[in-house]
Amino acid sequence: MKKKITIKRWITRYFIIVLLVSMILAAGIDLRETYESKISESKAEAIMCAENVVSLLNTECSLEDIQNYPNDEIFIEAREVLHEQCKSSQMDYVYVYTIDSSDESRYYYVCAGLTDKENDIALSDFSKKTRPIVELLQGEKTILEGEKGLVKDSRKNKYGDDIVWLYPYYDTDSNLRAIVGMDYNNDRLIRDVSSHFLKDIIPFVILLIISMLFLLYLIQRRIVKPVKTISDSMNHFAKDSGTKPKPLNITQTDEIGEIASSYEKMTEDISLYINNIEELTKERLENEVQLKIARNIQYGLVPEKMNISGEGFSISAMTSPAKAVGGDFYDAFVRDDGKVCVFMGDVSGKGITAALCMAMVKTAIRENLSAGLSPAEALNRVNEELYRQNTEGMFVTAFAAVLETATGNMVYANAGHTYSVYLKTEPELIIPDSGIALGLFDDEELFDVNMNLSKGQGILLYTDGVTEAISRDNQLFGTDRLLDALRHVPKGTNDSSDYIMTLSNEVKEFSEGCDPFDDMAILALLRLN
Repeated sequence: MKKKITIKRWITRYFIIVLLVSMILAAGIDLRETYESKISESKAEAIMCAENVVSLLNTECSLEDIQNYPNDEIFIEAREVLHEQCKSSQMDYVYVYTIDSSDESRYYYVCAGLTDKENDIALSDFSKKTRPIVELLQGEKTILEGEKGLVKDSRKNKYGDDIVWLYPYYDTDSNLRAIVGMDYNNDRLIRDVSSHFLKDIIPFVILLIISMLFLLYLIQRRIVKPVKTISDSMNHFAKDSGTKPKPLNITQTDEIGEIASSYEKMTEDISLYINNIEELTKERLENEVQLKIARNIQYGLVPEKMNISGEGFSISAMTSPAKAVGGDFYDAFVRDDGKVCVFMGDVSGKGITAALCMAMVKTAIRENLSAGLSPAEALNRVNEELYRQNTEGMFVTAFAAVLETATGNMVYANAGHTYSVYLKTEPELIIPDSGIALGLFDDEELFDVNMNLSKGQGILLYTDGVTEAISRDNQLFGTDRLLDALRHVPKGTNDSSDYIMTLSNEVKEFSEGCDPFDDMAILALLRLN
């Protein structure tokens, strides 16, 4: 048996998933933005640092001063300046060097570090030292090829895993004299990014959790709790339909409140009718009361006649009652997006059960179509609900269509219903590829079918009370007579009721003198010229 999942549990799972996904996405985006921001800051600091070093070399001391001066005063002052530049720009090392391609070496004029330890390493390992080139950095190659701006590179060695900023130093004749190098440690970058990331993301996560919990609380209070109250009342009422349920005390004015109010009214009426039935001692009277209840429910929801017209369309429908109450139903309306929705169905069985099932299915189909779902999506959702609540083993055939009158594009889905008719110069049946009745299987997958109605064309829906009408000599009316009757409709008519009246008159004339066993329902939709 399939494990029951309550609405509360489903919503809780959904919110947890949404929360986790939101947190991961927000964390990823913030982490990337923080990293890019830190790189941009480092680049700006590198440019300022390099320009200061170049200014030093141009105004206070030259490369020759640093290298050849008889004493180390200028060299020491140059290192102090570079050391201060390390502090102000947060670079681990700042150095000035040249590349000698002939003997594949780098000569470091001066080098300074950020900390005392790094400053000592800079003095002992690099300042005024020649070091062999193992491999040129790509940034160095770019500068040697003539690049005049800041270049970003990376290097990993025993001194650290660094981002390397390289800036060319040119003399007044545009000759490359040296390269100003600046190392920014990746480990420190990651620490800075992590720290900044945590400061940004933790308040966001807390706010997101609070918002989600508050929203979950509202859903629990405004939806889950009222629905559970209605569900519990329905389960109790299903076991004892003769006893009026206790008041639901749901005071909401939204859709949940309307459902609760309608349910209370329905249970009050049904309880009253059932109590009246129980007071009757004769089976015939009991059956008559049941038929009356069912017919009141049926025709309270399905009008005997319907005529709707609007810009670019005309809809007419009718139903003819039989002695035995069935579950035929239809509906038509214009959706908020301007599209025209029509559907028709037939519930298996007779009596109150069929009528109640019809009421539930009709309401569910209308709500799903009104919500903007396609015909197949609407019918598939209704199938899921009907299968879960189908304790009586009933099933429903249904046909639903949505028409865009401006273009004539129509989408329809057929769940085992009688073949609809394509109303054109020569009427023909619309035979679907697949589709079985609702309520039989929990995994039914109906699909949408597209067709185009030209101006003056339309579709006609009907229940099996039409094709299964019986004549005095026990012949069925059938689809051939149906198509033949529709050929008698005046060509080019803009009144959908012409099809309804013509077909219903033909059926009545065919079955004259015979009592109909099943209800007959017909609906015609025309796209106007």
